[in-house]
Amino acid sequence: MEVCADPGLLKDPGSDAWVKVLSSLDCKYSFEPQAIPCSITWRRNMPNTLSTPDGPMVKTEEEKEVLVLVEPEDFLKRLFSLTQSFVNAPSASQPDLNQVLPLADLEGSSTKTYSLAVIGLDAYRCNQEHSRQQALSPGKQSSSSQPGPELCMTQEEILEALVVLQLWGNIEVLFLDTWQEFGQHVSALTKAIGKRPYKRQLESQELRFCTAGAWASRVRLEKDGTGLWQVWKRQIQQFNRVSPATAATIAEAYPSPSLLLQAYEECSTEDEKRLLLSDIPVKLDVSSKDRRVGPDLSRRIYLFMVSTDPDLVLDLST
Repeated sequence: MEVCADPGLLKDPGSDAWVKVLSSLDCKYSFEPQAIPCSITWRRNMPNTLSTPDGPMVKTEEEKEVLVLVEPEDFLKRLFSLTQSFVNAPSASQPDLNQVLPLADLEGSSTKTYSLAVIGLDAYRCNQEHSRQQALSPGKQSSSSQPGPELCMTQEEILEALVVLQLWGNIEVLFLDTWQEFGQHVSALTKAIGKRPYKRQLESQELRFCTAGAWASRVRLEKDGTGLWQVWKRQIQQFNRVSPATAATIAEAYPSPSLLLQAYEECSTEDEKRLLLSDIPVKLDVSSKDRRVGPDLSRRIYLFMVSTDPDLVLDLST
């Protein structure tokens, strides 16, 4: 993975904070001009399976995500222009999203997913309001004290414009307070993009919950098979009236379902198969009486393991 950032992101004095976060990532990063100023893109080096013997073994693919940083003043102006475009246009027409993010002349923009980041919008609006109030104080009135129309936008108008961006352009806007938060967002987004191929492969597997790392009951599964015995034991414990001790006893006698199936195949009669587990002693504490698995549970487990009838009732007492 490589993070590609526009050099314009380094102009602000506070940008050192997000560059420091970027440097801590376990991936390469570079500063090079982007199609959209002050934007960040991602690219990945992939094995080139179609390469010729003399061709490159690695190919570079661009990811679809594009993150664009917009200054608060510029963002409000763009948002105001957007609101004017759909206020003055017919109700059935599509809003002109190029007022916010000009993509009309960008090649391949339809395949990208764009998001905007705005740092310090609330602080900017407060400062502008404070400056306006000072300019309107006695003895300081001037014609330049009138705020721009974008600063007069209400919170409801801003939210309405954000909804238009989300619904019509699938453009998400992220409001941040500091450059440090911007760096943390870039870090989280980079990690999510980096894990995408693994997640796709995981979703293509039939039993993807097994390789996800943890069972629903918090049994840890490792790549070497550690934890599968615990899963097998808890599966046995799902039968009615089966204690943890009984489930552990059966799992110790037959540490995996395949070993139990193999034992069934070695039995010569159906009765022998049904009673295979019945005489296994259950390990309890010293003060308790000796117990065995018993014929009922042995029969239920046998039917569960070999039956192909999905409507079969295993527990006759229910």
